[in-house]
Amino acid sequence: LHPGSSMELNRCVYNQMCDNPRDQRTVDDVVHGNCRTGELDDCEDCRSRPLEEVATAHFTLCQKPWMCLPHNEDRIQERLCRKLIREWFRTRSDMEKSWGRTGQGSGKCDKDVFFGYCNHPGKDGYIPIQKPFG
Repeated sequence: LHPGSSMELNRCVYNQMCDNPRDQRTVDDVVHGNCRTGELDDCEDCRSRPLEEVATAHFTLCQKPWMCLPHNEDRIQERLCRKLIREWFRTRSDMEKSWGRTGQGSGKCDKDVFFGYCNHPGKDGYIPIQKPFG
């Protein structure tokens, strides 16, 4: 479309997926194996990226927020997912506040992450947005 005008974006900032950068398992927060991105030895582990530096997220590996998964284990695979999902629910809360609602649901599951919009872990625990919208 526009030859010579593209720019590669940092995948840890744009479309953050909280994925393992290497081809072997991470054990006790230590990565193993070769870089999936082709670098010889120094590939960034996006799971260590501070939330404040993430512009957009892709919830495939963390699973969709409405699955109400707590991601509460203290390991690199879970920490950023929990923060990203909390941010999604904070955004939902802000949107509902803008409609004159409280910004808190009636759910009791992990309210500091889910803002009251989950009754329990799992898709059937999610409390959908109620009509009227806006």
